[in-house]
Amino acid sequence: MRTVSLISMRTAKVTVMAVALLNVSISANAISFFKKKKQNKNTTAVVKKDAYERILTEEKTDSAKGPFISLYRTNEKLLVELPPSSIGRDMLIGATISSVSAPQFSELGTRAGSITHIRFVEKDSSIVMQAVNTEMLDALPTTNAKQAEEINYRNLDFFSFPIKARNKKTGGILFDASSFFLRESKYFPVITKVAGPYRVDADLRPEWIKVTELKAFENNACVKMERNYVTNMSGNSGNVAISNYPVSIGVQFTLTLLPEDKMIPRLSDTRVGYFLTPKSIVNDSLIEHASFINRWRVEPKDPEAYFAGKLSDPVKPIVFYIDNNFPNDWKPAIKKAVTRWNKAFERIGFKNVMQAKDYPTDDPNFDPDNFKYSCIRYLPTATENAMGPSWIDPRTGEIITATVLVYNDIVNVINSWRFIQTAQLDPAARTLDMPDSIKLATLEYIVTHEVGHTLGLMHNMGASASIPTDSLRSASFTQKYGTTTSIMDYARFNYVAQPTDKGVSLTPPLLGVYDNYAIEWGYRVFPNAKSYRDDVQPLLDFVAKHANDPMYRYGLQQSRYRYDPTAIEEDLGDNAIKSSTYGLKNLEYILNHFDEWIPDGNDGTRKAKLYRQIVSQAYGYVRNVYALLGGIKLYQTTESSGLPRYQVISKEQQREAAMWLLKEAHQFGKRGITSIENRLPQINAHPYKTLASGIQEMALSATARLALSYYADSTSYSPLEYCDDTYNHVWAKTIAGDEKLDEDDISMQKLYVERLRANINEIKQIGKVRSLRNENQDVAFLGFGTGYGEPETMWMETIDRTAEYVFHYAQKLQKLLEQRIKTTRDTTVKAQYELMYARVLRYMDD
Repeated sequence: MRTVSLISMRTAKVTVMAVALLNVSISANAISFFKKKKQNKNTTAVVKKDAYERILTEEKTDSAKGPFISLYRTNEKLLVELPPSSIGRDMLIGATISSVSAPQFSELGTRAGSITHIRFVEKDSSIVMQAVNTEMLDALPTTNAKQAEEINYRNLDFFSFPIKARNKKTGGILFDASSFFLRESKYFPVITKVAGPYRVDADLRPEWIKVTELKAFENNACVKMERNYVTNMSGNSGNVAISNYPVSIGVQFTLTLLPEDKMIPRLSDTRVGYFLTPKSIVNDSLIEHASFINRWRVEPKDPEAYFAGKLSDPVKPIVFYIDNNFPNDWKPAIKKAVTRWNKAFERIGFKNVMQAKDYPTDDPNFDPDNFKYSCIRYLPTATENAMGPSWIDPRTGEIITATVLVYNDIVNVINSWRFIQTAQLDPAARTLDMPDSIKLATLEYIVTHEVGHTLGLMHNMGASASIPTDSLRSASFTQKYGTTTSIMDYARFNYVAQPTDKGVSLTPPLLGVYDNYAIEWGYRVFPNAKSYRDDVQPLLDFVAKHANDPMYRYGLQQSRYRYDPTAIEEDLGDNAIKSSTYGLKNLEYILNHFDEWIPDGNDGTRKAKLYRQIVSQAYGYVRNVYALLGGIKLYQTTESSGLPRYQVISKEQQREAAMWLLKEAHQFGKRGITSIENRLPQINAHPYKTLASGIQEMALSATARLALSYYADSTSYSPLEYCDDTYNHVWAKTIAGDEKLDEDDISMQKLYVERLRANINEIKQIGKVRSLRNENQDVAFLGFGTGYGEPETMWMETIDRTAEYVFHYAQKLQKLLEQRIKTTRDTTVKAQYELMYARVLRYMDD
């Protein structure tokens, strides 16, 4: 029963009376309105969407949302949403090749362009991606100076994106980034411009780009895509080698926040090999250039214990996660390669710095694409390589994440290295497929080297030259030191040890003397250090203690010209002539047992490949000796150390190298075994004979190199002495009237005359400007804290007199040939002399 209150009854009566009194009639429209209101009583009102909601709901959208950034793919667009906390923050962006359909167009695992330091800022209704200028280490001290910094070191606005909408709830800004991610960029080139001898032109259109995956994490995110190109390849002459060739490349763009709390950087020292971050710094109101090393932020968790000389865990260990796709038997070796570096950190007070873990299978938040995790990844491709790239905070040099890439066919390198360099002494290595004991130990060595790169260490190509060559035949020495003082060298296995040597170690060390030294220099923490300046003096003192010990020497890798014969790849020992002689003797021994140890197999292709690799190894030994001619040993040093800045290789050793090369030029082509070469497939011609011409070229082409070394030390082997030695060697039989010229004699004489032509032509170009940089010849001078110690350009025009020397010997040869043409009875030899004489005359007269 419904109850009506007295108040409502009274109100109703008053209302009725008021209507009557006013004589107001209710219209039909009014009645209709009340009826409609009653009918729509239970319906929901339509809510109007704002621009943000419309964009993300009216079309099908894939998304990846995170606190740092959110990504949306809708139709053919890629949208980005940045919360207010990410606007203006320091970030890195980079692109990596994740898959390829044709490896010659792009290498899997490599970066497409450089990693770039960026910020997103709002300008004029757009979001602008700025390339941040971090050349200055710190802000300048005065207001005027800071203004000067802003003008001279301003950021670069290099992409602008229209703002599409704003998130009213969070304040986030939504913008269309398609013009960056879905276009080819000159800043992040994906496809190579050169493939071997060919120029590559590639056509990419937006419709050929497909975004395959979006991921967003706490402080980083990635966009994965597939790009499809149509390519053309053409040679230097413009002839088209390949036309309209389709290429598909997978690309992963990664964005990551940089830490707000910046690490204290460490000033570089050219005597210790670290990758560097260049900077400008303010010193006494002057702006000076400097370099700081790349390293992880390794700080003691227990500073009191650490500075008391006890071991401390790090605040944050360096953890590498091991890809579960690796073959199971590889994993223990890879984990050992990571934790092997703990020995170096323990020496400076840290424990458990380096840790290795499997990809977790019980953690749904783990993702190897998350930059929170450093990973060692397995790439099941035919590439015979491994590499260790890392991402660096460009403000300080702090390594924030790293990856080691191990390609499946690295096992092929292991097989060839161990057979070619150690089969003379190790019966277990006399096979095409190494046993697990060798394979896994070598894999551990390779990965340890790459992990060293992720710790910031560069190659130390001078390490192996600190070891006396004959010590590599000593069991006691090699058991203690291995083949080199640094695992960061390219000193592989003991090719010096002879078949009769007993108990000799054939492998590099677990960690070398230099490796422990470099880790201590880069990672030791000093008490009360508040800036990089506080570390300078103790670091200089530390290096000074070892300055005169060759085992601690760092030799910068020479990428263009091997001016320093003690800092080159793939060499062993301090005497290249002796080491190469031992190496060639071992290869001869191996070839003599090649058929005994290695079966032909079904088709002989693997054996043929191994044979070609033996030939290549032999050629490398010869190149190591060639580096001695004109060689200048460079030291990064101080005045107080007593070491010279450079030291020219002695006259005796250079002349010995010249004579060794001339002798090898005659016998290299005879080192092959014809019966094997004729039987095996894919050995076109005779490889030893084919490469012999290159060695003959080496033996006769060192005059310009010697110009520099002789200029640096007038007591060294002079270009004129070298010209005299080569002339007397090449024309020895002709001078003596010996008519028994063999194939190599004739070849050397023809090459000698051809080189005369090249140098005689040079005389006619007086005033031609040439520099050592153009000639790939450089001289290094030291600079602490200011780079890698690379060579400076040095002009050669006034010191290289090669053409004059050659002109003299052309005249001398002309007279010799005139005489021998008259006296030679052998018609074939006489014809050779007549041809050479005619060419010399023509070159002189032209």
